[in-house]
Amino acid sequence: MRGRQHGQGLVEFALTFPVLFFVFVGMIDLYRIVEVNNAVAEAARQGARQAAANANPADNGFGAVDSNPCSGLVFTGSASGSGCLTDARIKATVQNVLGPFDRVTTLYSNTNAANCPNPAVIGTATVCVSPSQSASATAYADCTTARAALGHDPNPGELGGRQAEWTYPHYQGCFLVQVTVIYTYDAFTPLLGPFAPNFLRLASTSTMLAEY
Repeated sequence: MRGRQHGQGLVEFALTFPVLFFVFVGMIDLYRIVEVNNAVAEAARQGARQAAANANPADNGFGAVDSNPCSGLVFTGSASGSGCLTDARIKATVQNVLGPFDRVTTLYSNTNAANCPNPAVIGTATVCVSPSQSASATAYADCTTARAALGHDPNPGELGGRQAEWTYPHYQGCFLVQVTVIYTYDAFTPLLGPFAPNFLRLASTSTMLAEY
C-alpha cells in the first residue's frame, strides 16, 4: 500500500513539475523583461540627451574622439570628452546603459523611429539616430521661416544635419534630435520566442530639442 502511494506521488510530481517549471521560469523572464525594458528606455533617453546637448566650447563636439567619457546624464558642457555629439559616441552611451543585456549594438545613422529595423539576432540591439550627423543644413533662414514653408513644426531630419546646426545654429528653438533603441529579448522560457515574438521586441524613442 505504501509503495503504491509512493508511486502515485511520483506520477503526480512528474505531471506537475513541467507546469511549475514553466511558471517559475516565466516569472524570472517577466522580471527581466521589465528590467530590460527600463534599460532600453533609459538608453534612448540618454542617447538623445547627449546628442542634443550644448557642447563645451573647449571641446569639438563632432571632432576627433579623445579618451575622456561622454555622458547622457549631464550637459555635454559638464562632460570632458571631445566628439561627444557624433553617432559613434551616442551608440557608445546606449551600449553603456544596456550593459550586460546587449551582446551587439548596430548603429543606423540618419534613420528615424518609423524606419528603425529590428535586430536580426536575439539578445542584440539597434540604435537609430536622426537627423544625419554630417548632412548640410537646409536653406530656411530660421525657425519661423521653416515652419511657414513646411506647414508644421519641423520633424527630426527636416532641417538638415546635426553638425551643420551645431556649427551654425540656424534653427535654435526648433531643431529636434531623435534616438531610437530596439532590443530583442533573449527569453529563458522555452518556446516563448516563436509564440510571442512581439512580446520580446522592446523599443523606445526619445526626441529632444537641440540646445546648440
